[in-house]
Amino acid sequence: MGRMLENWRYASRLSRAVFVAIALLGALLWALWQWPAPMTSRTTQTGQVVSVANDGVMLIELENGKQVRALATHLVRKPGDTLPMIVETYEDGTSRAYIDLEAARVNN
Repeated sequence: MGRMLENWRYASRLSRAVFVAIALLGALLWALWQWPAPMTSRTTQTGQVVSVANDGVMLIELENGKQVRALATHLVRKPGDTLPMIVETYEDGTSRAYIDLEAARVNN
């Protein structure tokens, strides 16, 4: 009986170790797959607030006409206001836009 219990404990520890190893390998592969493309440019633009939802999400139109959503509950803005934006462009053609919070606080 004692040997069977010892074998069960060993098998339980082994299966947990194998599960953790597989989960970590999966997380590593996912992180490598999600690795961003190299950035090609980083520019500043002025965005105009198009609308503000009740939950603080703003729809902002950039200079190039692209519209982005941003959440900045501590910035009180209304439609028509302008915000400084940082726009990053990547090699794969994607772009991301962020509110330049430091510049927005200075201009507030």
